[in-house]
Amino acid sequence: MSFDNPAVWLFAAIAAPCAFLAMRYWQRALFSVFVLMVLEGALRKWAFPWAQAQIYLVKDVIVVAAYLGFLLDSRVKNLSPPKGVGLIKGALVATFIFGCFEVFNPNLPSILVGLAGLKSYFLYAPIAFILPYAIKSQEHLFTLIRRYLIMAIPVAVLGFLQIMAGPTSSLNVYVSWTEDTPAALSYFGDWELVRTSGTFSYISGYSSFLSFIGFLAIGYNLAHGWRIKNNFLPILALSLIVGAMFTTGSRAPVYILLASGPLILWLAASNQVLSSRTAMRLCILVPVLGIAAVSISPQAFHAFMERSNEADSSYTALRLFSPLYQTLGVLPDGPALGLGIGTTQSAALAIMGSEVPWWINTELITEEEMARVTVELGLIGLMLVYFLRFVIAVFALRCSRKFRNPRYRALGISLAVYLALGIILTIIINATVGLYYWGALGLMLTMRRLEQSARKESRRVLMRNVQPVAPVVTAASSRSS
Repeated sequence: MSFDNPAVWLFAAIAAPCAFLAMRYWQRALFSVFVLMVLEGALRKWAFPWAQAQIYLVKDVIVVAAYLGFLLDSRVKNLSPPKGVGLIKGALVATFIFGCFEVFNPNLPSILVGLAGLKSYFLYAPIAFILPYAIKSQEHLFTLIRRYLIMAIPVAVLGFLQIMAGPTSSLNVYVSWTEDTPAALSYFGDWELVRTSGTFSYISGYSSFLSFIGFLAIGYNLAHGWRIKNNFLPILALSLIVGAMFTTGSRAPVYILLASGPLILWLAASNQVLSSRTAMRLCILVPVLGIAAVSISPQAFHAFMERSNEADSSYTALRLFSPLYQTLGVLPDGPALGLGIGTTQSAALAIMGSEVPWWINTELITEEEMARVTVELGLIGLMLVYFLRFVIAVFALRCSRKFRNPRYRALGISLAVYLALGIILTIIINATVGLYYWGALGLMLTMRRLEQSARKESRRVLMRNVQPVAPVVTAASSRSS
């Protein structure tokens, strides 16, 4: 990194005050990271295309500074942590220790590659355990979620505008690998529509954002009984989000939401969250929302259906089971302890200044995250990483069913399904999914801590209201004494 580059000085000018403010106001800094994640691509594509790499690191600087601010905040010590997360913490610590060991793997081309890999695996994990201390009450929690859903409305609308603008518009641009040459656009459908990226750098970030917001909107609206009164914008956000999914040309977000929606409703009904009145509202709302979602941009919907119909059933099955196939394919060919953490990621190419990963044998080059983890960490690392995800999924599902507050139960069910999908989602090499995955776990722990605090406070109030009963002294007993 040359100090003659003005982007370096811009990064320093932005990062230094952001880090100081993030340490001082670490609660707001955590919230701002989720907002910056949405706006980061817009800054990289349109505002400062000559400082793409530097702007990408700003949110990471804020996250680390927020962690330090949390550790230095003496008020946190007086707050009780959420209970029942010992197994998750133990699995996370064991995986982190093994990851640190892999930084010194002799197969790594550079220790910097290992450090970059360690960052991609674990940087956002502490958010899950710090976020519960930043949210003060149930009202605060649902207010933050409502604002985030409202913020998602213009981001979704931008996807429709990008479809209408066409490939020659400046709205349609991706962040390129090099700052000198623009990235080639991707198209779908017979009409050759541009696959939209919204305010994000790439299609994958936009589709991951839409997918998470879909689960968040379902959970929020379910917690509010799908009432339209005083809840119109969150319901509108869900319809626009689903419609924007078609503009990306990505099938996974749509298929995942279609498969998960009935599961969420079934869990809600079995856990006494979905009342008969709410079910009647859904019978009316779901068709209306579906028709609105596909009607906002008919071109995008038709192009999406064309792309879906082009893929035959055998190809779909291959994509569905490709993580398992690729993992079994690379497992016998790789070293027992892998090539080292971070070796298969794009950051390794940038660090080594190479266009080809010469440190990886051809038979070990793969796409799916499960297979990449196997190449990087070996069988032991694969078991640790996915055992952690399995433990989180089980914890989230159990936790969502045990919430006494029906609003927590409704939101928790939707988040639990999203966390369960983390077993197959790309979390490590997709920073957007990684942030939302650990953020979703943080919301689960927030609701758990708030409910535990409410129970403890109710016990204190009960004990205060219970007056000690004075012993009754009778005349006979007084004479005998």
